[in-house]
Amino acid sequence: MKVNFFLLSSQLNPNKKPMKPTLILLFSLFITKSFAQNITSPEEQDAIKKVIADESKFFYARNAEKWADSYRQTPQTYWAKIEKEEGFQKEGWDNILPFVANYFKENPKAIKVTFKRENYNFRKVNPTYIWVTFDQNKTTKDKKESSKETRILELIKGEWEIVNATGFYVPNDKLVKSETLIPTKEKNKSESSEKEGTVNEKKKEKVKDIKKAS
Repeated sequence: MKVNFFLLSSQLNPNKKPMKPTLILLFSLFITKSFAQNITSPEEQDAIKKVIADESKFFYARNAEKWADSYRQTPQTYWAKIEKEEGFQKEGWDNILPFVANYFKENPKAIKVTFKRENYNFRKVNPTYIWVTFDQNKTTKDKKESSKETRILELIKGEWEIVNATGFYVPNDKLVKSETLIPTKEKNKSESSEKEGTVNEKKKEKVKDIKKAS
């Protein structure tokens, strides 16, 4: 929506002299520039998507050197995952690299994996930092997993590098057992009924024993 700042200033302050056209122009340019700085270009988005894809590709290829190239290797670098069966968090490149190197040593075989990433949300914090979230579906030979992912990247000498990578496992509804969907109140009620039934059965057996004895 276009705003006539000249008219607006006159209406708000009728006794005050209207803003000079030069000031109005400078103010408009400042607002436009500030808003534009938070927008990521298609080129930036493509470059960031490639970094994210390469990081995963080289991790599962067990290529530590190329995997490490995706990261800004500083004490502030952060990497965390909450998966279906386990989770971890590592802060600082001096902690991340040995952790991954040891993992590759214990699991040297490359894994064939495919990714489907969608619902990207890019946010430029400043000209050299971009925050992005997305939904991820990972498929290997044995299983499929879904997760909510976050990446923060920094622009270093014209190249985007990851400084923060986190992922949170999202259960697949089809794999959730029916009993885990029972609300707590109903579950407690069901357990209470089972206990009550067991007590009643024991009482009946006791009565039978008494009759036999008599």
